[in-house]
Amino acid sequence: MISEFSVKAKPSNNKARILFIACMMSSFAFITISTLIPIYKGLVSLTGVAFLCAALILYTKYIAPIYYYDIILGGEGEPLLVVRQQTGKRYTTLCRIFLSEIVKIEKENDEQRRAHKISGDTLKYSYLPSLCPSESYRITTVSSHERAEILIECSDEFADLLGRYSNEAKEMHIDTNLY
Repeated sequence: MISEFSVKAKPSNNKARILFIACMMSSFAFITISTLIPIYKGLVSLTGVAFLCAALILYTKYIAPIYYYDIILGGEGEPLLVVRQQTGKRYTTLCRIFLSEIVKIEKENDEQRRAHKISGDTLKYSYLPSLCPSESYRITTVSSHERAEILIECSDEFADLLGRYSNEAKEMHIDTNLY
């Protein structure tokens, strides 16, 4: 029996935080130096602004958001995987797929994730809370609208449960289509 629950995805490493702090410190250093040197102030300031932009990108993509992976039952009782993002007090639904549309769930390490090639008709969604995590899961889905690959970072237990729920949802979907 499929039950509803929610899992808060936690980053597996601090690479994003370390890079963010390094970019902020570099930005501060370059902008401070640009006020002290007599020539090339513009180039040095531009470098400081580039580091500031990199820090802001890291912050908005990896530090500020909190991801939630939810298993819920839709309006007709069809089980769904919902990926939500919390930034501050604001919640945003990023992904909503039927569990019966999941074709496979694969565990990948960093090298496998980088080497993986996606065909041209397949969409890729990445909901990883960590920068370059050592392990992640690739969920391949096929629906009547699209073919997609979704990257999430979760525990082995959650991935196993998601696989079992997906198989159960496929059986439920087949049973309801027979009538």
